[in-house]
Amino acid sequence: MPFLKIEKKSSGTYLRIVESYRDETGKSRHRILHSLGKTSDYTPEQLRAIGIKLFELGGGELKALLDGSLEELGRYNYGYQQIYFKAFSHYGLDTIMNRIARTHKLSYNFCDAVMLMLLERLQSPCSKRSNYLHQSDYVGLEPVYLQHLYRSLDRLADYSELIQQHIYQKGRDLFNSQLDVVFYDVTTLYFESSTEAESPNRTLRKKGFSKDGKIGDTQILFCMLIDRNKCPIGYQIFKGNTYEGHTLPEALKGLKQKYHIDKVIVVADRGMMNKDNLASVTENGFEFIIGERLKNLPDKLKAHLTNLENYTREWHINDDNEIVCIRYMTVQHRGKTIIGTYSSKRAAKDRYDRETLLNKTKVLLDKPELLQKKARRYFLKQTGAEQYEVDQEKIQASEKYDGFLAISSNNTTLPATEILDQYKQLFKIEHTFRTFKSHLETRPMFHWTDKRIEGHICLCYISYTLQHYVLQKLEKFPIKITDNILREILDKMQVSLLNHNGDKIYLRSSPQAHEAALQQRLGLRPLPPILSYKLIKNYI
Repeated sequence: MPFLKIEKKSSGTYLRIVESYRDETGKSRHRILHSLGKTSDYTPEQLRAIGIKLFELGGGELKALLDGSLEELGRYNYGYQQIYFKAFSHYGLDTIMNRIARTHKLSYNFCDAVMLMLLERLQSPCSKRSNYLHQSDYVGLEPVYLQHLYRSLDRLADYSELIQQHIYQKGRDLFNSQLDVVFYDVTTLYFESSTEAESPNRTLRKKGFSKDGKIGDTQILFCMLIDRNKCPIGYQIFKGNTYEGHTLPEALKGLKQKYHIDKVIVVADRGMMNKDNLASVTENGFEFIIGERLKNLPDKLKAHLTNLENYTREWHINDDNEIVCIRYMTVQHRGKTIIGTYSSKRAAKDRYDRETLLNKTKVLLDKPELLQKKARRYFLKQTGAEQYEVDQEKIQASEKYDGFLAISSNNTTLPATEILDQYKQLFKIEHTFRTFKSHLETRPMFHWTDKRIEGHICLCYISYTLQHYVLQKLEKFPIKITDNILREILDKMQVSLLNHNGDKIYLRSSPQAHEAALQQRLGLRPLPPILSYKLIKNYI
């Protein structure tokens, strides 16, 4: 039967796994099955961990090892730290943060301060003051003062462009992806305040058209670029009263200068593309795929694009591996290809939307004082002072466009179906904005100075990057992992700090479903059931 043998020699004490056997003469002898080396090669904590594992394999219960005086000193989450610090270090952000700290000779652990705010943002977004109060919920982070968190935001603002470029370059290296298509869009992030910024260091917070319907609140404009895999490329912030169509040239300029990108297809919504923006795209040497305003095209072209007799049918496999029929046509117009598409589902939705407006029209006809600025929207025309009637001609004109969509591109190599597919992927950046607004709760914002606002946005951008990295690594997981499911798994990964007969040890919570597989996908080691106080940092 195998057993552990301690063998003392002049060179040191050795650990051997040996077994007894009898030779041909019947004499009892030992043979070495495996040598574990010198005891001096291990720390006491490591030897203890090996013993615990062997005890478990032998069917022993851990509570038997904890006999004696036992007191719980605290309970901590380790899941967020273990998973997201792995992503943080994969992007080399720990190196960046430590370099910033050395450059400015910071008196506190800048990397831990940023990590604390990131963990809180990814777990349960709250104020920086709450971050400070919750710092004892995590294992191994150095204590920071509240002012350190605010100062860290200022440093993130100072280095936001460097961080963006670093994330972009590392992302290309990590996923070996080629940047060929860029999706661009703009959203608004509001403040719980109606006071506009006026002082020199407070110019971003302005009133403007809100995409969140927050009329009267101040806001900023947040513009973002992502690739076909939703990996972040970069972002920019503009004053809240900036027209979104004016932001694209700046974004393209940054794409050209900061990232040294020469050839790429920019995919954007039709609200983003005016004549000047199209010129900016082509002047930078890029190609574009944009939504075209069908109703604004010349009459002859509109008639051609809304005639189904001109359309071709083609079978196509979509992202869900379903075979669908695409109806489309192409036409050349002013140096670009315009692709018209028709969908019966889109036609049904267009009819439904129009009927909804017409139903509301009947209600508003009884309240003409509400219609002075909205009559045309509700298919009404004014016949006298506060007198309106349904505009049948406008309804008929609207019906002509049911189900039709026009997309234009200056690309000359992609087939029409591929261009349509790329435009269809524009929803990905809408999903990205939804993550920023809902899961990461980037808004409402409560910071006042421009630098703090910029630091807050940079923090949320890093948070999105880390979460997206983890979700990409889990794409082929046994179950579909969403940001909410990931949060549920990480919430349950906890350890208790115990005082056991004067020694501090950690007792890990019972492993949850998919926890080990999650750690394996990210190249992480599961925590042993019982762990020395000093060894916890080897796993997190």
